[in-house]
Amino acid sequence: MAIKKKAAKKTATGKTATGKKKTAKTTPKKPASGTKKASSSTKQVRKKKTVDMVSQLKKVAIGVLVLSAVCLTAAMIADMLLRPAAPVKQKTREIAGKSPAITDRQKPYGLDKPAPVYEDISDLPPKKPQSGLMEKNGHPILYEVFEGLGDIRKDPSAVPSLPEDDTIRIALIIDDIGYDKKIAIALHALEPNISFSVLPWSPFGRVISGMLTDRGAEIMLHLPMEPVEYPEVNPGPGALLSSMPPDVLIAQLEKNLMDISGVKGVNNHMGSMLTTQANQMNQIFTILKKRNLFFIDSRTAKQSQCRASARLLQIRFAERDVFLDNFQDVAYISGQFAQLKKIAEKHGTAIGIGHPYPATLETLKLELPKLKGKIKIIPASQVATIPG
Repeated sequence: MAIKKKAAKKTATGKTATGKKKTAKTTPKKPASGTKKASSSTKQVRKKKTVDMVSQLKKVAIGVLVLSAVCLTAAMIADMLLRPAAPVKQKTREIAGKSPAITDRQKPYGLDKPAPVYEDISDLPPKKPQSGLMEKNGHPILYEVFEGLGDIRKDPSAVPSLPEDDTIRIALIIDDIGYDKKIAIALHALEPNISFSVLPWSPFGRVISGMLTDRGAEIMLHLPMEPVEYPEVNPGPGALLSSMPPDVLIAQLEKNLMDISGVKGVNNHMGSMLTTQANQMNQIFTILKKRNLFFIDSRTAKQSQCRASARLLQIRFAERDVFLDNFQDVAYISGQFAQLKKIAEKHGTAIGIGHPYPATLETLKLELPKLKGKIKIIPASQVATIPG
């Protein structure tokens, strides 16, 4: 009986031990399985983080590209809006006439092809502002012209009487002085009686006018005035505008006159709008009368009121007959000069306006010697008279 109990205990103990052993053998397997799952989970997390990081980098890169494109587009739009309009793209204003307006793309008239002759200023097709000289900022200096040539003077009172010796006289005015010292001095050396019209507030206006005055040249103020195309076409510093109250306009005029020393007379730079305004021209001429200055109308507007204002205020006055250098071409300028001589021979006097271009200088070197003993070059002040 005792033996059976011991055997039972052994058996029970053996089973228990065996069970424990089995349990002991299988228990370590569970942690190993958990470690593998944890390692796999960590890899997945790392892989997910890597994918997320790449995705974020892609989003940042796309954002940078989009922002750059927006900035470039904005810069281009701002440049287009802020950049001054190129004068060569201005639309040509046209009126009914006997001949269509000449565009910049057409070849200029030469000696072998004479320019058309117009009977009256109303027949002249207006032309967009011309450019040639350059400012320091790279913008071209503009001036207004009318295409066409020929005798446009019909009012007999506009023509000064011939002197007793019947000498034919031509006044040459060179506008836009103030940017090129050498060519101004060269023009004066070529013909001492050329009148030089200086732009106020130009880089070398004061210096050049002083140099020319010391040499005995006649100095004029090239007075900037509002053109029809304003503000697309800006006449430059010191411009007189039709919107200015009288006190502002007069104050600006006096500042311009003070900027250039030795001024004997004035002619308009542009002004196709302002010269048609009688009130403003009366105000301007009041100041010129006080200073005993003459005025030459560059005739950039066929409705110009300058003559009427000059008659009213009794100031010395004359009008431009021919623009010499609408095209910077020696043959063309020679043709213009020939027309100027014809007008002078008919009326006794004529006024030509040119600009300090190399082509103009070269043309005058060829043409002026031909006038010896036939036509006399005189300062503009000697052509200006009080209108009757």
